[in-house]
Amino acid sequence: MFRRLYLGWKALRLPWRRDVLAGTDLAGNLYFERAVRGSRRNRRHVVYSRYIPVNEFTDSTIPVQWQAWMRHTRTSPPTVAELLAEIQRRERLAENVQRLAETEAAARLAIERPDRSKKTADSFQKTAPGEGYMPEVWGAESTVTDRAASLPNAGREDSENDKDRKDRGK
Repeated sequence: MFRRLYLGWKALRLPWRRDVLAGTDLAGNLYFERAVRGSRRNRRHVVYSRYIPVNEFTDSTIPVQWQAWMRHTRTSPPTVAELLAEIQRRERLAENVQRLAETEAAARLAIERPDRSKKTADSFQKTAPGEGYMPEVWGAESTVTDRAASLPNAGREDSENDKDRKDRGK
């Protein structure tokens, strides 16, 4: 209760007060605004709830919404509801990332360990590209000799088509 009264008193814009409280975040940091003579913009600063050494300071020390307010990117200070919504959004994001990582790991495992009951490409006889390409007779169980035997002119030296070509060429 005393803290609420103190913060309410600090938030009043009185003529003799240099720093006016703009708000607090969920960690208890206090954000102030100071009017500067001869400047269009007010100075903004933060008073941390605990001591933070310079070498431990990171961008995540204060929330993103307050960082935007401090840099004059946003005009009004963020509300507690905005800060709580951001925390919930980050929790949902962490859950989604974990779910995505699990499904990706399962997919990698399936790629690394294929089902051994299915025939693999190595179990088929290898041929040159385009050799014996006949989709109507070509099956997974057929071999090169089966395909060659099923060709219409297999084993004949001079077929009717070859004779026609020879006659046209004369």
